[in-house]
Amino acid sequence: MSKIFAKNNFSKITTIFLFFWLYVYCGLILADPSKNLIREGLTFYDKGNYADALQSWKSASQVGSREADFLLGFLYDGVLQNDKEALSFFTKAASSGHIQAQINVGLKYEKGEGTKIDKEKALYWYSQAALYQNDIAQFRLASLLQEEYGNFKESHFWFSKSAQLGNPEAHLALATNFILGRGVDKNLTLAHVSCNLATLLSRDIGSISRSIQLRTELETKMSADQIKRAEKLSRKCIEKNFKDCIYN
Repeated sequence: MSKIFAKNNFSKITTIFLFFWLYVYCGLILADPSKNLIREGLTFYDKGNYADALQSWKSASQVGSREADFLLGFLYDGVLQNDKEALSFFTKAASSGHIQAQINVGLKYEKGEGTKIDKEKALYWYSQAALYQNDIAQFRLASLLQEEYGNFKESHFWFSKSAQLGNPEAHLALATNFILGRGVDKNLTLAHVSCNLATLLSRDIGSISRSIQLRTELETKMSADQIKRAEKLSRKCIEKNFKDCIYN
């Protein structure tokens, strides 16, 4: 009798647990029905079935998924080769706070892809993403401020922010600024530090070669004490994970 009672109790507990799990699962699906559509689209995309991926992500977009908007922009930008549609969906995602989409919109306006070149709009979208501590956005913002507006001081600030997040190209840009005194006082020691960090962080052979070449040229103009100090500062910066380094 006790065994039957225990068995019945176990069955009831199992049934209650299953109903609870189904309730939670269904609640999650109903709360965000786009998730399954996004996964479905990714499966289609991986199989090269781009038409069905497009439809899945459009359905997810219609229920308000900014991730789906970004993926649609990505699909139009790449496989479907439609810059205008890509910009439209990237902008929709960017307006909802999608950081990578904000960078992509900035690039579209900077290069004039799917729209007329508009450096002001590019600056705006890079700024939005840069405020969210994105090193690529900070680097693009700094580059645009320097190349198009000649705002070297603000440009140096954003290169510094990007460098603190470990962007090797930003470190290389800082080195050039320290050599030329662009937006900051000339300082060959800090230029050498920036070259060291760029070399360490780079994953691209071309970038590594440029930073090594620049550092070699610098050393011909530096004293032994300056080089020694630069090496010491580089080690300290690495120990601090590139935070609180001397960038000014």
